[in-house]
Amino acid sequence: MKLPLLSLKSCRPRLQFIIGLLLLMTLLMPAAVQAIGPGTGGSKIRVSDERIGPYILLVATSPLPVTVGQMSVWVRVTDIHTNQLRRDAVVTIQATPREGGETLTAEASHKNAGNDYDYVAHFEVQNTGQWDVTVSVTGEPGEAEVAFTETVTQGLSLGLLLGLAIPFIVLAIMVGIYLWRRSAGLQNSVAPIVEE
Repeated sequence: MKLPLLSLKSCRPRLQFIIGLLLLMTLLMPAAVQAIGPGTGGSKIRVSDERIGPYILLVATSPLPVTVGQMSVWVRVTDIHTNQLRRDAVVTIQATPREGGETLTAEASHKNAGNDYDYVAHFEVQNTGQWDVTVSVTGEPGEAEVAFTETVTQGLSLGLLLGLAIPFIVLAIMVGIYLWRRSAGLQNSVAPIVEE
């Protein structure tokens, strides 16, 4: 008596279902996201190589969009006379909520930037709304100050994420049921092997 061998064709629907289920589980797993500086979560240039006092300043904020949590302000300082990057400037950043509240102040540093020519300061922002951000630069050539407004949003909530994910979850379940029923139908239609 010969035993029927499982063919790849009869295993394919189960394999597809298992792979699909694993992919869905991977997409639904939470991932840690941290805003560590420009480039992480995107950044928005607020001051683009503008001549301010004795400097040319490039200022950006991140992540994009800025949400409640960590906000980073990135500054590059160029001496207007020598066209060289200033590595010895003192860069101070203040962020004040327009609706009132505590002003956050931080000194930007090369350490936060991860290089010797940029300055980055990190803030823990707890309130949504409009924030007035002021960047002050002090160095041998003199002082400069620039200000802009940053909008801080709430970000994605768990309810919104679930609301967006539910249609995809229902679709995945429907596809899984279809593949399972299809594989059950294929197994019933396989002719038994008769030994002569």
